[in-house]
Amino acid sequence: MERVIDLLLGWVKEDEGYLDLASFPLRGTHANAHVILKTPNVVVSGIGVVVALCHRLGIEASPLVRDGEFLKETKAVLELSGDAYQVLVTERTILNVMAVMSGTATVTRRFSEKLRHARIAATRKVLPGMGLLQKIAVLHGGGDPHRLNLSECVMIKDNHLKLYGGVEKAIREVRRWCSFAKKIEVEVENLKDALEAVRCGVDIVMLDNLSPKEVKEISEKVKALNPNVVIEVSGGINEENLPLYDLETVDVISTSEITMNIQKVDLSLEVNGRG
Repeated sequence: MERVIDLLLGWVKEDEGYLDLASFPLRGTHANAHVILKTPNVVVSGIGVVVALCHRLGIEASPLVRDGEFLKETKAVLELSGDAYQVLVTERTILNVMAVMSGTATVTRRFSEKLRHARIAATRKVLPGMGLLQKIAVLHGGGDPHRLNLSECVMIKDNHLKLYGGVEKAIREVRRWCSFAKKIEVEVENLKDALEAVRCGVDIVMLDNLSPKEVKEISEKVKALNPNVVIEVSGGINEENLPLYDLETVDVISTSEITMNIQKVDLSLEVNGRG
């Protein structure tokens, strides 16, 4: 969390610049304010992050809802109390963070509710600078964040296979350098490579850019060979075709739609007056 807060403190300072001249005369004045959610049917996300940010800035922040809570109606979600200058220069960072995180969580929930068998997961395609925050929001929306960075799981992708010279060689070379504690995932686009990866003892097989029919055929044969292998499906999956990939033999569906095509969420900060 400290890493996230340090990032947000930089955004506050960037927005403030040298000095907010409109707010400067209010330094030392105590202000009370509320953050208002103005969009209905939203999964709230970012409350915990914003509370931690405010704590570092000396602003008292009291949550009125919980992260992951689905709100059908518009309402106040956070109460703020502190130095008026600090509240005003932090306003836009608070609203931007909560808008992106809540928008991400809301879309994630929508995707997740369409699935019966598989779990929805994010990818590393995220809004610039917002990656970790969006991964947290995916959790609030009921999804899986997938890898937070490249070191968390050994994922052998198509370009790796080209450079190593095939599935077996890639797995053999990578396994020499990784700990037994790391899971190994291989991205494949055909049955031959999928079965070869399973025979080499990988933990996860990602079926990439395949049709639902191809996914069904390959995933069934992979599970028949080793039912413990996790099947992940990715590539071109959106809200419309998502149910077609929700097969009994598919464990995870990953898509950038939940982080790159997020719902617009409108929030505002309204000062109630001097405290």
